[in-house]
Amino acid sequence: MELDSVYKTYRPLLLSIAYRMLGSVTQAEDLVQDAFVTVQQQNIHQEGGSIRNLKAYLCKIVTNRCLDDLKSARKNREVYVGPWLPEPLVQDYVLHPGTAAGQDPLQRIVLEDTISYAFLIMLERLTPIERAVFILREAFEFEYRDIADFVDKTELGCRQIFSRLKRKIQEDRPQPEAIASERSEQLVLRFLHATATGDMEGLFAMLADDIVLYNDGGGKVFAAVKPIVSSRRALAFIQGILSKDNGLGRMRMVKINGQLGVVLSSPSESYPTIVSLELRDGRVQRIYILRNPDKMQHLNLSLLS
Repeated sequence: MELDSVYKTYRPLLLSIAYRMLGSVTQAEDLVQDAFVTVQQQNIHQEGGSIRNLKAYLCKIVTNRCLDDLKSARKNREVYVGPWLPEPLVQDYVLHPGTAAGQDPLQRIVLEDTISYAFLIMLERLTPIERAVFILREAFEFEYRDIADFVDKTELGCRQIFSRLKRKIQEDRPQPEAIASERSEQLVLRFLHATATGDMEGLFAMLADDIVLYNDGGGKVFAAVKPIVSSRRALAFIQGILSKDNGLGRMRMVKINGQLGVVLSSPSESYPTIVSLELRDGRVQRIYILRNPDKMQHLNLSLLS
């Protein structure tokens, strides 16, 4: 098989694996590109090459390189300023429904797979090996024998890891209710209207009592360095953000990793603020606010301004 054909055939899958593993668009793209360079250098894509299953070989390369990156990333995040949030994939919901921002292949892939931002946050609690086993089985339905080969574990060991994680995730965190798209849209529109009009009472009524707000500025811009717990504290923080620029900022509804969210644009800042909402029981249970400009380099900001 020609390398161009290999690239077109397997790049979407490899990007999806790498993005889920790393939570970073830029790292995923670089890592997958390096994997194809390796294939080219070794000429294993050629007919008669030593690799019988090229798809499995590429997935193994990407998985192992993701594991190496995650081990290094854990050390870096120990000195990261404030909560660490994944890089988002943002889709222009209003003007260009059904297309990913910037027409980037990775964004289309992940949006179609509807990998939620909350799911990526949950994955951060897992060890690198746990994360790999869970993603490869849950998201891509790989056979345990293939997963075992990718991560250098036994098939039985991978089965046990996945089974334990499924139980743990279900016990530790009840799944958010399935909200019809129309109702979800109404809730986000209410949130958007309340913040845009300064209706703090209406906004407060939407927040769950035990809401947690996570704010990632990475030490680059103003942001809370610890998660904010309780509806009153979350409301006060949101008010602080909205009070900037004397109301000259702009808000709009978008899709963030396939789910509705909000983008705040400020005339005094080069990068927007990305707000992802996790809804449960008709109220906002979690708010993820991304402000670190380093994590927006991959976005087409012209569509979000």
